[in-house]
Amino acid sequence: MKIGIVGIGTLTLELARRASLAGFEIIINNPRGNSLIESTVERLGTNVKVGTILEATVPQIVLIFIPKDDLETVLKSMPDMAGKTVVHTSSLIFNPKSLLSGIANAMTYKTTASLLPKAHVVKLLNPIKLEPSDPTLKYDKDEIFFISDHLESKFTIKALLKRLNFTTIDLSGRVQLQQSLENYPTAVPKSTIYKN
Repeated sequence: MKIGIVGIGTLTLELARRASLAGFEIIINNPRGNSLIESTVERLGTNVKVGTILEATVPQIVLIFIPKDDLETVLKSMPDMAGKTVVHTSSLIFNPKSLLSGIANAMTYKTTASLLPKAHVVKLLNPIKLEPSDPTLKYDKDEIFFISDHLESKFTIKALLKRLNFTTIDLSGRVQLQQSLENYPTAVPKSTIYKN
């Protein structure tokens, strides 16, 4: 299976590393210039290569990490993404306790969805792992959060992330509830948003 990546960030590089170890073929394009990332990509494994934006957008799953200022220009340079799962990644979240409000206030993945209306856009967020106080303790898996309005893409990404040794947390319903609270503050008790 192939995975395309457009844009280089902490999370896309970690996903490329894990996907490479899991046996996936990865094609990475850096819209700001592939020469800037060639040495980094070489260290990720033999099944990770640098390619054009057209090559990186051929796979059914395409991960993107694009600065907000460049987002529209880069997305418009992509070929038709109809039916593909486009995973909009974010930088690390420094305070997992404020995760929900942070997502609600920074919904740039909705911009991606509006610019690629025929694609299935999934938002992926990675919190900083809180290290245990005892350095001999290890976490089995890193947590990763995602939001998706499309059921099939939700299952596809969840399965992929599990294969890459992540514990997945689906925030889709919680974000919709947060938005409802903001639009209709008396409709739902605020404490409901933090319950599983």
